[in-house]
Amino acid sequence: MNSATNLLTKEPPVVLAFATQKGGMGKTTLSVLVASFLHYKRPLKVAILDVDGSQLSVYNQRLREVESMEESVKAQLLEREEKEGITAYPILSGTPSAVPELLADLNDLPQKVDLVLIDLPGNIDVEGYDEALRHLDMLIVPMETSEYSVTTGFSYLNAIKDVELLPLDRCRVVWNKYKSSRDGLVADALEERFAEHGFQCLKSRIPQRDSYQDAANRSTLFAVPTPYLRNSGLKDLFFEVEDLIHQIQHERIKA
Repeated sequence: MNSATNLLTKEPPVVLAFATQKGGMGKTTLSVLVASFLHYKRPLKVAILDVDGSQLSVYNQRLREVESMEESVKAQLLEREEKEGITAYPILSGTPSAVPELLADLNDLPQKVDLVLIDLPGNIDVEGYDEALRHLDMLIVPMETSEYSVTTGFSYLNAIKDVELLPLDRCRVVWNKYKSSRDGLVADALEERFAEHGFQCLKSRIPQRDSYQDAANRSTLFAVPTPYLRNSGLKDLFFEVEDLIHQIQHERIKA
């Protein structure tokens, strides 16, 4: 259990990361999509810690969104805050070494935080990376079914397993950029192999869509537009992640 304690509930937020050591797997995109949906559409309060110090892509995205915001968007956000009490989720920046301090900083927020998503670097050799992983309640590793992606992702999970950074029941694989006609049988076979090594896969499989990168679909200020969610696989992911959060919370209560 991490050390950041929520001031209002005296319960720590659930800490989750989409992470891997291979670039281009969608870890940052998935982090933003999940954060925005669960914060703006579900009864969860979310924060993001952007500790990918070489890019800080989530933190900088928020800055760009705010700087380029039109008056109509400002009015929309103000109306949402007044009618629904929903403000933009906080995005804190730093390095992996700063994760304990950043988690503690969440205590100073006026509103409780239920879920913290950490956007980690793609390089596991960065100082503090192992310490950041130890604060996770759940690690989700995005993979494609290509040989290089699977080999890299499997090596990443094995490294975490070998040094006991996280229990295996706190690790998941999610198939991203997935095409059922091309990848279905391969993914099924790989999941059986992963299970032999103690690694579980999410039921959700996220189809390939270049438009995930579109500003309207990957906003830190708004959830993915509802029409876009149809047949995207994303809604399944959002609710599966929410179920994992509730499961972790329930386990804490039982403990």
